[in-house]
Amino acid sequence: MLVLQRSLLILFWAFIISLSLWFFFDNIIMIFFGYRIFIFGDSFFNNQVWVVMHLVGGTFALLLGPMQFWKGFRNRFLKFHRASGKLYMIGVLLAGVSALRLSLISYCVPCRISLFILTILALLSTWFAWKTIKAKNVKAHRQFMIRSYICVLAFVMVRVDNVIPLGFMFGQIEDPIFNRTVNEYFFSFVPLLVAEILMVWIPNSKSNKSV
Repeated sequence: MLVLQRSLLILFWAFIISLSLWFFFDNIIMIFFGYRIFIFGDSFFNNQVWVVMHLVGGTFALLLGPMQFWKGFRNRFLKFHRASGKLYMIGVLLAGVSALRLSLISYCVPCRISLFILTILALLSTWFAWKTIKAKNVKAHRQFMIRSYICVLAFVMVRVDNVIPLGFMFGQIEDPIFNRTVNEYFFSFVPLLVAEILMVWIPNSKSNKSV
């Protein structure tokens, strides 16, 4: 049973890391080589500064996130874990602050609300992750880091609807804006709800023998 759990865990993280790397090389790295998203403005200070801030911060958060959950690596290199954790939080701060601005000018108007709420959740969960570890509450810190990283991944998942279509669940959606909206709301909030059920609801539903 333990071998099966480890195998599933390895497959899960292999999928997450592969998806993150694919997203990075397919959507982000071109920005660093001069490509500009003109829908966000045609000059650096006309919203492009927010795009660059978002991509730089998001890169830190996206690529450093998995290392925060690697128990063996964390225990062996605790100083690096703390340093990379700080960089991760800085990355979320940069990506989050810029996302607050970018969410207001997204070409998908119905998606602006979900993007704004997701950004607030990412910033809050990361802040509480920092606050709980300062209070030496490791369990709560781990849970808030999971929530934070789910929010970071949500920004990836909502942009890979062509790779992970939701049509098999909701039926084929012809309207591209409505399809994007369904995708945004689903990947922004459903994974968070699933994590909450696994981390809080199910453990709290078990009997407490100490009472």
